[in-house]
Amino acid sequence: MEVDTSSTFPASTAPMVADPSITPGFLQNQGAVPQPNAGNSGFGLIIPGGPVLTDFAQMDPTGTKFAITLSSPGQLPSPLSLVNELVCFLTNPQSLPPDHGVLIYWQLSYAQEQSGFELLGSLASDRPSEILRTGWSEHSQFLAVGPNEAAQVTIGVSIEPMDSVRNLAAVTNAHNRSKRPLVAQKIAQDLLNFMNSFDSGASGPSQMVVPKNIFERWWQRFENKSKRDPNFFMKNAD
Repeated sequence: MEVDTSSTFPASTAPMVADPSITPGFLQNQGAVPQPNAGNSGFGLIIPGGPVLTDFAQMDPTGTKFAITLSSPGQLPSPLSLVNELVCFLTNPQSLPPDHGVLIYWQLSYAQEQSGFELLGSLASDRPSEILRTGWSEHSQFLAVGPNEAAQVTIGVSIEPMDSVRNLAAVTNAHNRSKRPLVAQKIAQDLLNFMNSFDSGASGPSQMVVPKNIFERWWQRFENKSKRDPNFFMKNAD
């Protein structure tokens, strides 16, 4: 397992930015090296269809930050945009310090470039497991990774005071809800573009003339393209 040691996760006191899914203020690693925990880090991860993964490595001397790096193709499907959900859990919820929870992040490494860490979700002793929606099928960085192109995703966890966990989790949930209409908009745009391709413009700018079976033809095309690339419509320009 390879873990990037060039930076650690954001401190809980890091300021908010315009995009709440991206947590800034990364602290430079001050000589810390990952300390293997032989599967006893206290955290577990499941990629749907894959085995349980618990070999997170310690990322800082305080023992509050851990990470695991997964490769695609291999440990993760290819393309990465196929990964819609991850299961994260605490193997021993009682081991968390009082009034503390866990923030979960992801970081993408692809084509010799590395993203920042973005918040994925959170855990707590009273909610020790979660099915987390990745949003990678709607993320431009993941959509840029083609089938069978090598990439790595690091899943990081940070033990933080519950006030920080609640604050960041609430802001991120609100941000994710605001993005839900995006997929519907992209599909509708694909349909409109398809209909426009049949319109000669003979009926004027306010009307469109299309074949009677336009929706059947569009759906057949949509299904065929989806089999080759399930997220093709997210890559189309508006």
